[in-house]
Amino acid sequence: SSPVPSHLRSHCFTMVTATPTAKIDIQTLVQAHLGDPRNADPTTKITAGTLWADKPAVVLVLRRPGCVLCRAEALKLWELKDQIEGLGANLVCVVHEWRDREVAAFAPEYWAGPVYHDLDKVFYKALNGGEVLKGSSLGLLNPLSDVWKRIMAARKLVPDHNLVGEGLIMGGLMVLGAGTTGATFVHIESDLGVHADHADVLSAILEAVALGQK
Repeated sequence: SSPVPSHLRSHCFTMVTATPTAKIDIQTLVQAHLGDPRNADPTTKITAGTLWADKPAVVLVLRRPGCVLCRAEALKLWELKDQIEGLGANLVCVVHEWRDREVAAFAPEYWAGPVYHDLDKVFYKALNGGEVLKGSSLGLLNPLSDVWKRIMAARKLVPDHNLVGEGLIMGGLMVLGAGTTGATFVHIESDLGVHADHADVLSAILEAVALGQK
């Protein structure tokens, strides 16, 4: 019998194939509209490019705020905040689905920075060459799989998590140079809980800063 309860299978995904590339359409990202529901005016929208107009930005593209793996990823990345900002970059997060209660539970406990609503899933599409990447639950059928090892490790950091929301749309991370410089690093969550290497992220920030000085 399956080790995964049936009510969990639609919320956890793995075993997808993708070929990440830093050659993304920066103009599309710059012009994307992001919601800012936590603003005093919840209908406020910003143009994404303003987040990296003057200096690079590290953008966490989150799969689901309540996911144990996503919360662990956010927590670890936020621990690098001082280092990232010291190198000269902003640190922001986008979600593809906005549920007030879920975002409130995610930030600031696991992410103390800004969270924006990617209304048209522009960042999610950019990660995968223009199309949203959706996952599969097959990997969870094996209790000895790497994904279950990652889940168990994440639970040590994140005791509180849930299954609320759309979990099919895979996230990732990108480092964007100032203005229209472009991406110096793109990582897609090609397998559930496979997150960007932080050393690569920091190196990409240095590269983005250097490009901005040319």
